[in-house]
Amino acid sequence: MVDIQKKVSELPTTPGVYLYKDASDTIIYVGKAVNLRRRVKQYFEKGHTLSPKTEQLVSTIADLDHKDTVTEFDALLLESNLIRTYQPKYNMIAKDDKSPIYIHVSLEDNLPRIQLTRKPKSPEKHTFYAGPFQSTRVAKSILRSIRRCIPYCTQKQRTGKPCFYTHINLCSPCPSEIVKMPEGQPKQLLIQQYRKNIFKIKRILEGNILPVANDLEQEMNEEAKNNHFEQAAQLRDRIIALQQLLLTHFDPSLYLDDAVTIGETVEQELKDLRSILITAYPTMQQLQKIECVDISNNAGTDPVGSLVVMEHGIIDRSQYRRFAIRDIVGSNDTAMINQVVERRLKHKEWSLPDLLVIDGGKGQVKAAEQAIKRSAVSIPIIGLAKKYESIVMPVDGIWKLLHLASTRPAIQLLKRIRDESHRFAIGYHRLKRAKTWNES
Repeated sequence: MVDIQKKVSELPTTPGVYLYKDASDTIIYVGKAVNLRRRVKQYFEKGHTLSPKTEQLVSTIADLDHKDTVTEFDALLLESNLIRTYQPKYNMIAKDDKSPIYIHVSLEDNLPRIQLTRKPKSPEKHTFYAGPFQSTRVAKSILRSIRRCIPYCTQKQRTGKPCFYTHINLCSPCPSEIVKMPEGQPKQLLIQQYRKNIFKIKRILEGNILPVANDLEQEMNEEAKNNHFEQAAQLRDRIIALQQLLLTHFDPSLYLDDAVTIGETVEQELKDLRSILITAYPTMQQLQKIECVDISNNAGTDPVGSLVVMEHGIIDRSQYRRFAIRDIVGSNDTAMINQVVERRLKHKEWSLPDLLVIDGGKGQVKAAEQAIKRSAVSIPIIGLAKKYESIVMPVDGIWKLLHLASTRPAIQLLKRIRDESHRFAIGYHRLKRAKTWNES
């Protein structure tokens, strides 16, 4: 007999997908979560109010399984993939008895459309469906986010005039304009360009996001090489938008394979990072534990600091720490970084990291370095500057700035811990600010 409560208590606190099974080992429900343990625990807590449908589901659960992911976006795509594969009984019973929503890409059209539908037709060679998603809101949110990275048209009537969104770079080239153009090479080139964008969106919806980022980067470099700087700048902005959307994740298709595949991906990131850092820290032996520090404040008010931790390349929320900044007036990030690092190092019971990452540039890294020296310990330290995602580190007493490709494995890992540190700091700052307002 499977001990469900024990399995729930052993779940990680990371994002991921959970799968419920019945007594015959059939998957009956697939769900996603930002925090797997907290979400699944809600199903089995005594006194927790459940809907009749959910009560029926819980009564038939005999076992559970899960797949960790790095971000919620990964979990969302993986959830839809698994629902489509297994068609679990209780996923088919949607809220308000409505059918799940799908994103339909009409690849059979010369100028494909992207639309939402509740009743997908049988899969055909020249059409594509992403989903199912459990709500229209989720599907629309995904498409809005993707559109900032890859432009496409939402106009229903194609009148020959470019739609409004062409003026804000969310539709380019516009099918409404293309469709009324005279036949010839210019029209065909624009059709090819638009279809190319649509196929990029298809790949993103399939979870193959990093190849799309690679393609955009190659296109940007090619445009810059040909002195087409305006087009290169537009592609750069789309790459940044894609990075913001994904928060640097693994390809969701990896989660469908054995866990060792994910482990190999993390191992490659750590290996790449160590190869970069070895020039500044030649004695570095391992990168088992990485810590990252960030500051959050509102023009100097209610300032806080965050410390997040990675073990073997995986976020470990159990080691997170937060700091309320003391006795610093105004928005002085360097002084705040200095204080947080110094206070962190006073805790001798916390094992030292193999690398300390600072969210910031030379000034912030130098402030942290001073705190480390006062504490009489030796910790490799680098910064991750936001503007170009550049690594800042000291090499033989000289500050070195490394501009690496956004798809480089090391950058993927560093951005993941930096973004998590930023999220954690903002969350604590908002909590502290709300408390200040309530007391005033």
